[in-house]
Amino acid sequence: MKKLYEAKGLTIIAINLDQERAQADAFLRRFHPGFDIKFDPQGHWAARFDVQGMPTSILIDRHGLARFTHIGFRPNDGSVYQQQIEQLLAEP
Repeated sequence: MKKLYEAKGLTIIAINLDQERAQADAFLRRFHPGFDIKFDPQGHWAARFDVQGMPTSILIDRHGLARFTHIGFRPNDGSVYQQQIEQLLAEP
C-alpha cells in the first residue's frame, strides 16, 4: 500500500519491540519490508498507544490522532485497511 498511496501523504513506520536486535535484523534481511523500522525495546511507543496485542496496526491521521487500530494480522482485512487509508487521505 505504501507505493499506492505514498504520493498522497501515506507514511508507514513499524515499531519493533524485540529485546534482541539481532533477531529483528535477521528477519528484516529476509523479508525486506520496504518501510521504515524503528526499534523500541523499552516499549515506549507500545505504552503510548496502549498496544494490547502483537502485531498491532494503528492508522494515524494528518493531525496526529490515532483513528483506527487493528490487533493481530488477518490477510483478508486488506480491503478494510485500504478503505480506512483512503478515508484518512481524503480528509484535509
